Amino acid sequence: MMTTAQRLPSHATEAPFLLTTGLLKKAGVSVKQAMPGRMRVRVAGLRGKDRQAGWMRDQLLQAAGVVSVEARPVSGSVIVIFNPREVTVRTLLTLIIQQVFRPLAGTDAGTRTRTVAEPAPGCRQGCSACERQARAFFGAKLRRVVWLTGWMGYVVLRKWVFRLPLVQTPFSLLGVVALLGALPLAREAIIDITVKKKVTVTPFLAAGSLITIAMGQAFSALQILWIYNVAELTEEYVAQRSRQAIRDILQVAPANAFVMINGMEVETPVSRIRPGDVVAVHTGERIPVDGEVGEGEALVDESSINGRSEAMLRGRGDQVFAGTIISQGVMFIRTVKTGEDTYLAHVMKMVEDSLANKAPVEQKADQLAGRLMKIGFAATALTLLLTLDPMRALTVMLVMSCPCATVLAASSAITAALANAARHSILIKGGLYLETVGKADIYCFDKTGTLTMEQPEVIAVYGRTPSLSEEIILAMAATAESHNQHPMAKAILAAAGERELNPEPHAICDFKAGRGVLCTVGGDAVILVGNRQFMDEHQVDVRWFDRKAARQRSMGNTVVYVARNGVVQGMLGIANPVRPEAVRVLNCLRRDGVKSLHLVTGDSREIAETLMDIFPFDECRAELMPEEKASRVDELKRWASVVMVGDGVNDALALARADIGVAMGAAGAEVAMEAADIALADSDLQGLMKVRNLSHQTMRVIDQNHYLAVSTDLIGAALAMLGFLSPVLAGMIHIFHTGGILLNSGRLLHWQPPVEPLECCRRCKQREVARAGGELRKAPLRLVRPATTSHS
Repeated sequence: MMTTAQRLPSHATEAPFLLTTGLLKKAGVSVKQAMPGRMRVRVAGLRGKDRQAGWMRDQLLQAAGVVSVEARPVSGSVIVIFNPREVTVRTLLTLIIQQVFRPLAGTDAGTRTRTVAEPAPGCRQGCSACERQARAFFGAKLRRVVWLTGWMGYVVLRKWVFRLPLVQTPFSLLGVVALLGALPLAREAIIDITVKKKVTVTPFLAAGSLITIAMGQAFSALQILWIYNVAELTEEYVAQRSRQAIRDILQVAPANAFVMINGMEVETPVSRIRPGDVVAVHTGERIPVDGEVGEGEALVDESSINGRSEAMLRGRGDQVFAGTIISQGVMFIRTVKTGEDTYLAHVMKMVEDSLANKAPVEQKADQLAGRLMKIGFAATALTLLLTLDPMRALTVMLVMSCPCATVLAASSAITAALANAARHSILIKGGLYLETVGKADIYCFDKTGTLTMEQPEVIAVYGRTPSLSEEIILAMAATAESHNQHPMAKAILAAAGERELNPEPHAICDFKAGRGVLCTVGGDAVILVGNRQFMDEHQVDVRWFDRKAARQRSMGNTVVYVARNGVVQGMLGIANPVRPEAVRVLNCLRRDGVKSLHLVTGDSREIAETLMDIFPFDECRAELMPEEKASRVDELKRWASVVMVGDGVNDALALARADIGVAMGAAGAEVAMEAADIALADSDLQGLMKVRNLSHQTMRVIDQNHYLAVSTDLIGAALAMLGFLSPVLAGMIHIFHTGGILLNSGRLLHWQPPVEPLECCRRCKQREVARAGGELRKAPLRLVRPATTSHS
């Protein structure tokens, strides 16, 4: 049995603390109860701190002899149940004090330390604290909106339903309510001006609200505050959902694993596995650690790390990574890195950093707000100076201070566009990405799962002689592979199933990972299905198929031979087929103004180069690891905005680094979905053109909305300056132009985004109209030919 020193983190094996009353007091630790097998202590530093309490509990559970630990953050109590023959109270107190003075990280305690107050990795402010702060901020805004909405309803009922008089002086009930609602806005304005040093609409709105209240128009001020707070709440809701998506990013490593202890596989939490432990991993299981294969061999699906479409054979001495999957076989892995030190965790950390460090982009609405604010100040001051009429100046201010032009013009169109995209199985995480994707000049594509289908297919079947038909070859291959779970076997069984071929029963089946399978049929017939190495091992001559095999390999396909009783019978060509819509989509992107198309993949160079003959790529980069894909994206970003399209964990970092990351959804890795800005939920590449066209159309609608909003504001301000508008009519102007903006934006809800470039579609529509009117022959040839060419 392991001793306490062997099981404790390395800090516990250093020179022990001299346990004194003074030391206990300094650490804030007091022993409340101590008896054989049970101890209860009070730790002042844990009170009210959930994360630190959980941390303390996890560290104590690693000590030998500890049966259970309960840490109560409400009181700061820690209750330990232990075996007194394996660990003493003194040892446990030593460990507790060490955690107070030098708390250990939850992964490799012997090499990494941090203080209790330091945030966990991947979080800039501490996960639980940051989450609580975000929830509190959103809750405060929600309560403010509900409160203002209630008072708006009260005023509407009193003034327009019951037709009762409404007192709006600064010291009336409504004036006090409006003043209380304006105070948070005033604080935000002061912070924007003095701390953030930026010009926004907030100071203008705050000043307008306070002046309006002072002039006895509390209801008008209440309207301004209500509209502004509703817009702020909507923006905060979207931001909070984005933060939640990052926090909930998928952890692809398993929670538990099987560790070899005294020749037995013992299920153990991955958090307790340490370097040097031997982990057993079987078929279908995920590898929980980075390590070196000690015994056994297996086919490992490494697509989550390097994007390779084929499983790789790994054996003794080979390096394997956490998060990859054993497709077939058994391996015993000696742990090298665990938890936050694994390669996968490193990639995930870089993804989080890239998401957190994205540069803020100035919103078009904010730019317009700044210009309108200057115009509003000038118009209000000029009106007051020329007319010396405070009510007329107030009317001008009311016209110019309402944020409809800066909020609804863009937000209503974007909301409608996002709903339209969702209806077409396209998930967009914000209006900024919708706007940017339509302007991007460079598109980068991953190969496996993006341009090609996830599941391989049999695309060619050859028999050695004419009498050996494709059905006979497939039936023999399906018989041997009927119990195999390898992707290639599934492709063979699927092809046999399409032709309604039933595998024969077999008595013996022997799988050789990464090479092939042998089975006995009818008692004496032996069928072999596998690669050339497997055939050579069984002395089967396959030279008859050399030319056909070379042709298949030149196309990037996998070659599988089928032999019976030592004689080769046929050959299969298996490949991940190209998505049927992929070539058309890339050509459409090119015609829509995309200047450069790039292939970035972890697959082999030979396979990647075959795609250069199929797709209109400008450049190809193959055999790339995740950080190399991200570096390539960074290089391209120096020249223009970049869209990265991918589907796997290996694409997540590049998706986060790109200006716009687009994830293939249905079979894509969830980590890629969360790292991306846009997700094609149905894995249809035509969504790239749909979302690009939707971006173009949305920007047109937003421009129309801004024109409507600004023009009505300017016209209204001019009429107010001339004395043709009252404060009530100023409010009516906002109602009318707000209704027009919403109606115009609502058109996007039912708009059908085409899969061809918009300009091409317009030319086609013009031709159809001309043909219907009998004027096709009058149309100039130069107008007809581009449309015809673009569809050829």
